[in-house]
Amino acid sequence: MLYLIMAVAFVGMVVGLQKEKAGATWGRPVAILCVLIAVGAAIYTMVGGGEKDAGSLERQYRVIKGKKLGTFLAGKFAGKKAVVLLPAETPAMGGEENEPGEKSHIAVLEGLKDAMGDIEIVGTIEPKMPEDIKAKMEAAGGEGDMMMMPETQQWFDVRKLNKELEAYKGKYDLFICLTGLPGVESGMGRKKGSLDYTKLSIWSEKGAKVAIAEGGIARFGRRIKSGAICAAVAGKRQIPDKDYELKPDKDLDKAFGTRFVLITAENLSQYAEYFPKGN
Repeated sequence: MLYLIMAVAFVGMVVGLQKEKAGATWGRPVAILCVLIAVGAAIYTMVGGGEKDAGSLERQYRVIKGKKLGTFLAGKFAGKKAVVLLPAETPAMGGEENEPGEKSHIAVLEGLKDAMGDIEIVGTIEPKMPEDIKAKMEAAGGEGDMMMMPETQQWFDVRKLNKELEAYKGKYDLFICLTGLPGVESGMGRKKGSLDYTKLSIWSEKGAKVAIAEGGIARFGRRIKSGAICAAVAGKRQIPDKDYELKPDKDLDKAFGTRFVLITAENLSQYAEYFPKGN
């Protein structure tokens, strides 16, 4: 859009100068105004204005993701209590000024809270990185290859989440994930002797259901079918490039459907492609 503005301003400048030569008194003022517009648009682009607009659009869709899930939960679990799992602590990587931007789950949580009605959030779990691992990462200066160290990937595991959940035993009806569950990865993603996600205490919490706003869902088809996972949000497959530039529709369902799908036991068969055979 900014480039279109600059192009139109350039054309306006040329036309203005031509009209001035033809004797039109308004030609020069128009040309000057168009130059100012073009320069302003160029400066805005150079300082990252376009990127901020794109970032704002992405944030709007993350809020919509949270609102859609929150609306669904409000309709099914009115008056219930929830525990929310937030992403585990990671080192601040930052940008040019080493200032980390807003984490993606913040906008999702904002939308979720806005639409959950009288569902009460009785606790949030935001695992803190152990000091010894944090020290290693700080010593490495937050370099990218440091993120691949086993310690940085594996410290938050099933046992640690189960320990965090002990404080909420018998106190929640919903466990809402704003990040991937630990123990889902196989191979390099898990250390030897670690428990997999099937050992999470959330599955045995009497009457409790799991809802997934963020995180992988490929291994959860059976748990969605059984109702253990009441809802899971996933990215829509094969989104046309032009749709990434669309501003969110005012209608929540239409806006959500531009980028996401909400999978439940009732519509699971429509989304078989999201779950590899056996999952």
